[in-house]
Amino acid sequence: MKHLKMDPTKSVAAVQGFGNVSQYAAIGFTDILGGKVACVSCWDREAQAPFTASHPDGVDARFLQTITDTYGGIDKDKAHNAGYIIEDGEAWITKDADVLIPGALEGQINAETVMRVSDRVRIVAEGANGPTTPEADEVFKRNDVFVIPDFLCNAGGVTVSYFESVQNDMNYYWVRDEVLSSLDKTITKAFNSVVEMAEGEKVFMRDAAYMVAIAKVVKAMGCGAGCKTKATDQNNDGSAGGQPISADLFHIMGSEQISLAAPARLTLLIKTVREPRIVLE
Repeated sequence: MKHLKMDPTKSVAAVQGFGNVSQYAAIGFTDILGGKVACVSCWDREAQAPFTASHPDGVDARFLQTITDTYGGIDKDKAHNAGYIIEDGEAWITKDADVLIPGALEGQINAETVMRVSDRVRIVAEGANGPTTPEADEVFKRNDVFVIPDFLCNAGGVTVSYFESVQNDMNYYWVRDEVLSSLDKTITKAFNSVVEMAEGEKVFMRDAAYMVAIAKVVKAMGCGAGCKTKATDQNNDGSAGGQPISADLFHIMGSEQISLAAPARLTLLIKTVREPRIVLE
């Protein structure tokens, strides 16, 4: 929000889900950023259907935690008695909000549902894995919506798992503030690197995130003049895939072989990036 010069205290978020990711996203948005959460959604296990819980004054996520079961299901009656409005499961995506946080399921913002997203939305923060389809991405690109891709946005958990592994190896354990401080530094550095790539190459944030990730893998593997790429399919002329690279890293995606990176500058030649695979020999 700082990058986009948005005032969090004047911003509203709409959240899908109320599991660990969405609970603490909602708490962080209010307690840390000072914003307002218009709604959260969850799964009603008895009705076997989702519903959205909203409140005119904003959602109190800490209160909702007290009436939530271990599966993230909010007690509908208790929420209603506390002044919450119970709406259909897809109501969250239609809210007049500045930030959408899809934090539950894959493919929730798709070619159909993206048309229901408010024109006010400026940020989509992907708490879930793969919540936005390529078709919806194209709409967000046209509307200049800032998308924080899933494997950047929800990387906090696996990052802290790594910290836990480091502490176990050392047999020395950090205090909570040290964990949070290290997490903040790591995630901020990762976010800034993706933003720099997106702005420098004038590409969508998701594409930029893949470009940064692929470049790091190549650097870590020491890929240089002796490296070769090997495509899973044949080249256009029918010959076997694979050729030496020194200036270019070949991005293998299905049957497409696309020049992606050079030592001094990454150049985007990607139509659709979803599951990049690089095979080096």
